[in-house]
Amino acid sequence: MRFTTQDLSFHRRFGHLLEQVESETFWPRFAAFLRESVRFDSWVVLIFRKAHSPLLVHEGDLDNVVDELFGSYLRRYFTDDPFYRFALGGFSPGIYRLDEITSPQFRSSAYFRDYFRYNVVEDELQFLMPFGKGEERRGILSLSLGSEQRFSEQDYGLLSLMSHWVLPLIGMAARSALADTQVPADRPDISSTADLEQRLRAHDGPHLTEREIQVALLLLSGQSNKGIAIHLGISPETAKVHRRNLYEKLGISSQAEIFTRFFGTGRLQA
Repeated sequence: MRFTTQDLSFHRRFGHLLEQVESETFWPRFAAFLRESVRFDSWVVLIFRKAHSPLLVHEGDLDNVVDELFGSYLRRYFTDDPFYRFALGGFSPGIYRLDEITSPQFRSSAYFRDYFRYNVVEDELQFLMPFGKGEERRGILSLSLGSEQRFSEQDYGLLSLMSHWVLPLIGMAARSALADTQVPADRPDISSTADLEQRLRAHDGPHLTEREIQVALLLLSGQSNKGIAIHLGISPETAKVHRRNLYEKLGISSQAEIFTRFFGTGRLQA
């Protein structure tokens, strides 16, 4: 078997990427690696879930920037996202084009008018795969690539070939990124948000502010500090302050403890 210089360079860069899979720098390095082959303008890694809003794993190229419109997506627009609906309806792991899963009327929809044309702009591709197994399934892992122009057949074909290593790689990276994050399993017996809110308001201890209750509910849905910040339209540093105050009032020191108190559950398994 003969390899070209280009082949060897690709495998060397890919090897360096594998070395970073458990590092905080993995996602931007991974995006840069993909951009060597296909042009895209935005990207985000989420976990779609039936019982909760999407869990933010990594938000594109932005670092500590609160995007109000994306926060609105996480709070409410996600239910109208055709990829969210498609992913929760049953599928085979792989990459999917927007045009494959939407009707011709999509660009006349409220979701397109109010969200898609501003944050995604023109076209979208998503890598989708189950995250977790059996009864402990946590949802659907999604890597979304957005573009200001239509993806070409060549782009789609190349990414389809790459999906055979992209999917297991992003699965490994997501498990590493969420290793210390508590995420409720996708089960029907988990307490509803209303029940959790009532228990938080009735807890025996110092009064929780409205913001602290919001932070607690987001923590119990699995959100990170950055996810909380985007949901609430505040900075990650402010989210950390509310989280610290919440922990002090509840007499706990970690997200694991708040999960144990309200769910009696252990760490994320996937």
